[in-house]
Amino acid sequence: MNLKELSRIKTRYGSVGTDRKLVVEAFSSGKLRALANDFRGLDSSFFMWGTKLGVEWDKITDKEIKTNTKPVKKGIEIAYVDKDVKVPVKGKKSWYSGDYFTISKFTAVLVLQDGKPMWYTHGWKRVSNVHTATGKKTQRSGWGGRQVPDVTAGPRSNYSSRDKTFGMNQLGYQSLSSVMAIPGIKFHHISLEEDMPYMGAGVKRQMRQAAQFGASKFTTNDEFKRINDQYFDELLKQRLNDPKRLAAKVKQASKYCQELIDAAIGGKKPSAKIQKIMDAVSGHSSSQEADAYRFVSSVGSKLSSLYNYYGYYINALEKAKEEEKKYGKHGIAFSKNDAEGYAKDVQQYYNYIMKNQFR
Repeated sequence: MNLKELSRIKTRYGSVGTDRKLVVEAFSSGKLRALANDFRGLDSSFFMWGTKLGVEWDKITDKEIKTNTKPVKKGIEIAYVDKDVKVPVKGKKSWYSGDYFTISKFTAVLVLQDGKPMWYTHGWKRVSNVHTATGKKTQRSGWGGRQVPDVTAGPRSNYSSRDKTFGMNQLGYQSLSSVMAIPGIKFHHISLEEDMPYMGAGVKRQMRQAAQFGASKFTTNDEFKRINDQYFDELLKQRLNDPKRLAAKVKQASKYCQELIDAAIGGKKPSAKIQKIMDAVSGHSSSQEADAYRFVSSVGSKLSSLYNYYGYYINALEKAKEEEKKYGKHGIAFSKNDAEGYAKDVQQYYNYIMKNQFR
């Protein structure tokens, strides 16, 4: 789910879009519910930040959250206590604070990413239905439009404006070493690997953006076809002479790439042969969409190179023809050599495509 969708989740204490503690009955994970309920540590700021990393919180189950007594210093880790503990007060004490205070059971104390405590700043941003692969807005939203929380987080040393830590946010307990001194401290580990079943928004958007065909980005097989036809038509308009008869090979490779894209993201069931090619190029993970876009990114990259070299080949032929008019047949050796070199490049990328060498 994206930021806009997450902001609309309703809880019995209000919507996530308000700056309140988060109580989400929709969570599949009891571990998350325990740390979000009863105003104990994890609020909308934390879950908004996680969503920006690509985490779809409602898809995480308990089996995917590993609990450890020591941090693994990778991905997201939530330091918490599973029983009431008494710890010394640190920093400047007031007359009423005493020497100790109690951390209640299931309180999130601190959040780490890759072993570093996350300090954050909470602000607001206007709702914008962007997040398409092209970056184009699908709907405008003015300055007076509805707003959702916007959270930036990272190590405190990077930005002095970050003044809070996710969790308990207690002076003296905002570093890993201080947290490790708490009796019975534990860590819930949430992997940020892209093949995890709950990794969605950010990862999928990155995979779509990676599917580049030349200077254009595409998210559907129809968009790929439109760009493909446009490239080929423009090159055909330039074609004055094609002694190597490469146009037929370029057209054949273009058609084959379109068939692969249709099978990968067009809803067309791939044949056993094409499925084998897709698996060999992109691998096979629990994120089928990520696999598909890794594949189409590789296909698009090879086809883009084929078109580029074919364009260079056509331009070299054009240049050779112009030079022949000026200097005669004996004065076109340099341009002719260029055309020969580019023809070999076209043949090479044609072979890559037709032999399914997309890596």
